[in-house]
Amino acid sequence: MFLAQAIGSIFNITYNLLHIPPLLTPAQEVSFKSSIAIFNSIVYPPLVLVWAFLVFRLRRPVPDAAALQKRQRAVIHLPIVSAGIAGAGWLLSIPALFLGLERSGEAINPHVWFHFPVSICIAAVVALTIGFFSIDWARQRLLFPCYFQSVSPARLEGTFRLSISGRGKLWTLAASICPIFSLLLLLIDPTPSDGDIGFALAVAGSGVLCAIVSSVLMSRLVVTPVEEMRRAADRVGKGDLTVKMNPLRADEFGLLADEFNAMVAGLREKDRITSTFGRHVGHEIAEQLMRNEEELQGVERIVSVLFADIRGFTTRCESLAPVEAVRLLNLYHEHMTEIIEEHGGIVNQLIGDGIMALFGATGKSPGHAGQAIEAGRAMLGGLEDLNAKLKTQGFEPVKIGVGVNSGTAVVGTIGSPRRMEYTAIGDTVNTASRIESLTKDLGHPLLVSASAWDATDPKPEGIRLDPIPIRGRSGEIVLYSVKV
Repeated sequence: MFLAQAIGSIFNITYNLLHIPPLLTPAQEVSFKSSIAIFNSIVYPPLVLVWAFLVFRLRRPVPDAAALQKRQRAVIHLPIVSAGIAGAGWLLSIPALFLGLERSGEAINPHVWFHFPVSICIAAVVALTIGFFSIDWARQRLLFPCYFQSVSPARLEGTFRLSISGRGKLWTLAASICPIFSLLLLLIDPTPSDGDIGFALAVAGSGVLCAIVSSVLMSRLVVTPVEEMRRAADRVGKGDLTVKMNPLRADEFGLLADEFNAMVAGLREKDRITSTFGRHVGHEIAEQLMRNEEELQGVERIVSVLFADIRGFTTRCESLAPVEAVRLLNLYHEHMTEIIEEHGGIVNQLIGDGIMALFGATGKSPGHAGQAIEAGRAMLGGLEDLNAKLKTQGFEPVKIGVGVNSGTAVVGTIGSPRRMEYTAIGDTVNTASRIESLTKDLGHPLLVSASAWDATDPKPEGIRLDPIPIRGRSGEIVLYSVKV
């Protein structure tokens, strides 16, 4: 602020000493020049001391939250307060110097009443604008990190902030309008002199310099945060949810940065929930449920259900320690889950050594019956690799049976508000479970219902079995034994 006021004062005093004295009498000229010296020596030192006091008091310790909030408001108001102090010095100079002219007892030239205050106002606007932007930028970098660690400056209540639009208008006034008015003053000067061209060039140069300085400051205060936000949005668009914008701004960009960080935090939380939820219901189902709440209510769909079970696992557990039984199941489920998901299925339930998988639950897989059958074949075909791995872990090889059925089921979440589970319910699911249990009795490791077989194209290699009654259903059911 000091440098900006000094530059403005130098230009203003130079202009006044060149163009005002020719409009004055000798006595008025002496009084005018002495008034300038007296005013600058008497008024400006107290204003500097007031400004220094306001700045250095920010260094005092903050005893409590109320004092911190008061200090935060003082930091936010710093550019406006500084402009007010400096502006007071500029405005006081107008009546002070006119009083100095009045002491001569001679009439003041009418041109002085116009040129002097207008020149003061033009210099004041330029100096105050550069000072305002300088302090605004400096406090953002030096003070905001100290005083705004838990709250965004833009969200602090009870403060006044100059908006982005207001800053743009202030910059336009200082960098464009004021230099133009300065040149117009020279054009209508009633006492042109040989130095007018040089001074006009100086005014034009100062206008260009002011425009450059103001442009740099405005770029740091406006263009830079826009570019930062564009880069941050680009990173989020590429899936980087660790990005965070600096919210330490007292203008609209502070609010935007705060909202942007809240949005990214929400996306990060949603991604975490989806990832965690996806471990239970599958990532595709988790994403669909997060997008569409109607799925939570349950929808009727044609799906394919696969059940798989380890042969004789209950008997085997009698000779295994509980920890070893769990380790065996983890190895088995890890292997089979990967196969099921590779074929477009969702492992819906792990019931001890049993697996229930859904195909077509999202309504986007018209060939879900074939996917379920191929998954069953891959599970049985992958037993060789699984058993080789189990052998290295000290376990006996396992055998499994797989049953597949297709039909209508209600797919959605069931349970209480405290505990809900995504699953499929209906006769289709029950029948698939019964078919899997028949694999032991009939000696076929992979049994498929007629509905699943008919819905599969192309059909796998398999044989049609004689109709057989199934527990829990009236009548008989036609099954197909699929070759592994």
